Amino acid sequence: MRAHRWPPAVEPDELGAGVHGPVVLARSPGIVAGLRCVFAYTDGVSLPFVLRAEGVQAEAANRQSFSGQTSLDEIGPGTSSWPSVAVQIGDHEGLVDASQAGGSSSDDVYDLDANFWIDALPADGRVVVTVSWVQAGLAESRTELRLRPWTGDDVLRLL
Repeated sequence: MRAHRWPPAVEPDELGAGVHGPVVLARSPGIVAGLRCVFAYTDGVSLPFVLRAEGVQAEAANRQSFSGQTSLDEIGPGTSSWPSVAVQIGDHEGLVDASQAGGSSSDDVYDLDANFWIDALPADGRVVVTVSWVQAGLAESRTELRLRPWTGDDVLRLL
């Protein structure tokens, strides 16, 4: 049985409400991952994610990202051949897939910007984020975020 995966989703037609500021999720020599902020929406939470690697870690990230393995069924989460950073929400809910992702790379710098979407609002205001990319030198790290309380009135609508 496969682990649950939070699917990528298109964000709603809302501006959202800022419920957490920037935070570093994981840091190892030459590589760091974090969130720019956290936005709450009527039906979920958006996590704008960034990762930057330099030097040897950038070389490893480039090799892993462009290894030609892209099928999740082929690779499977948590295996040693996982080709990119693994982001897990909660203790058992599973890995998240990016709704949007982009970045750039060169021989000595690797940048990744991604947006992760959680289609469930945490009732207690807590979101646990676990990040790892052992193959690129980023050790696993678990961070518990305590989101600022918000209501539907806090979410700004575009129309």
